[in-house]
Amino acid sequence: MNTLEDLKKALKAHEAQAFQLNYTIADDPELSGEEYHACQHYVDLCRSLGMEVEEQFTGQPTAFRAVAHRADKPVFKMALLAEYDALPGVGHGCGHSANGAMSFLAAAALKDLADLPVDVDLIGTPDEELRGGKVIMCDQGVFKDYDFAVMVHISPTKTNANSHFLALDDYRVAFHGQTAHAAGEPWNGRNALNGAMLALHAIDMLRQHVRPETRIGSYIVNGGMASNVVPDYAEIECCIRHSEREYLDTVVAKVMNCFKGAAIATETTYDVSQMGCKFDNMVWNEAATKASEKVLQAMDIPYEYPTDCGSSDVGNVSHQCPAVHVHLALGDVPMPEHSTDIANAVKARTIEPTIVKGAEIMGRLALLFAQDAALRQQMKDEFMSNGLSCNH
Repeated sequence: MNTLEDLKKALKAHEAQAFQLNYTIADDPELSGEEYHACQHYVDLCRSLGMEVEEQFTGQPTAFRAVAHRADKPVFKMALLAEYDALPGVGHGCGHSANGAMSFLAAAALKDLADLPVDVDLIGTPDEELRGGKVIMCDQGVFKDYDFAVMVHISPTKTNANSHFLALDDYRVAFHGQTAHAAGEPWNGRNALNGAMLALHAIDMLRQHVRPETRIGSYIVNGGMASNVVPDYAEIECCIRHSEREYLDTVVAKVMNCFKGAAIATETTYDVSQMGCKFDNMVWNEAATKASEKVLQAMDIPYEYPTDCGSSDVGNVSHQCPAVHVHLALGDVPMPEHSTDIANAVKARTIEPTIVKGAEIMGRLALLFAQDAALRQQMKDEFMSNGLSCNH
């Protein structure tokens, strides 16, 4: 059985490749679904190490799956998730260039552990910030073939052994009316902006009657072109979240009634289009989280229980196999999420110890699950007790 010392030597052997991967992608930020250069860097690097790579994985042009390690008699199969899309106008302000480099480094290191009884794949998962590439993979049942999926995501100042994620639906709603001169003959117009505004007011009134875990965010995408013209077109975006998919679906139905009622009241019409994929809530697996905590404790990394909730397509993965999404602190200097501060931080040499640390967390988890059959079974039993199942 491989030891922790073997893992650290393997990490050291490949860390320079991981650092360069991060810098290359950080300096060439590509938006969600357009990460052609980033994906190719991963593919070329994995193949240079002798990994078998499947390009355009699940039909996504910028997704891949690389076989990092195969055991003669595997007791466990894990997926290392790599994200590499950037944010509009910000670059890698979410730190994906570094996050993905961690997963690559963990995969490269685990590949070198000949006696490791674990099958390991590195999966390049594009488009997390917009549409959700992992959702497409889940729609094809990809993660049902794994016992565990993991990734590490940088955070400004807080480390969490796992993450709570809210289920999310995002919609664009276009209202259509009739133009008219706003002063000369407004009675001949049907105001699309009135429809949009009335819908937003209705949604605001709805907030009193939904559970406190619900989050609704909206903004006006298009509100017209001139004050003296009754607008015949207006568009809003509405993002709805909740900690459980089942309840979220009921809230979405109520929000749809707000759009419908607003259109009726303003004699306009409307159409709804879904923005990206539906993100599911994170299925919390206590056994997997405890394993992550054990690793952080062994590495003397202070951590705290997660209290803030965003959304991620990792949530969908957690419905097909036990999953952990670790947040790893960059340091003790506060900075906003999704900011140029983080985009600059991943370009600085000071990011290198964090990349190694994140990769070591995932490598240690592989060693831990390889050695602890009871822990593997406990994690699986907990997953199954939630009414979920996997093929593996």
